[in-house]
Amino acid sequence: MGRPVTGMTGAGRRAAAALAFGLAVASPLAAQEGELLTLHDRSWLCATPEDYAFALVRAEEAGPAGAAAVQAELLESKQCILIVEDDIEDIMAPFVEVLERRDGRAQVRFTVEFYKRIELLHRNITRATFSGWTGDDRLRNYHQWLTGKPQD
Repeated sequence: MGRPVTGMTGAGRRAAAALAFGLAVASPLAAQEGELLTLHDRSWLCATPEDYAFALVRAEEAGPAGAAAVQAELLESKQCILIVEDDIEDIMAPFVEVLERRDGRAQVRFTVEFYKRIELLHRNITRATFSGWTGDDRLRNYHQWLTGKPQD
């Protein structure tokens, strides 16, 4: 943590913040007792389970060549945001909380910290809490992601 998020531009951050704060937040449900979770690289986080299904279809139709256009379209419409590895590195503890599970999808919540250097010793810190829907298969054990080894 402590590095700036490089995957999003200023306009992208503002749109992402609008998406994050516009999504519903419920009481957290434990994934498994004491298990810390994070997301896989290139995970869609969407406003509704239907938007998540739509994002998967649009991304598959567009293929690798049209991925950036689909990502921009879904972010602009405030339906979905694509979470990449640089964003995952800046997720703060307690990492990804599962709020609800439904039909192979999970509603999650997490907080990301953005740093902007103002002067040599000064910086502006912004925290944004994101919540939305992703696939159950897009969640993974935080310890295993961090160390590359299964948690004992």
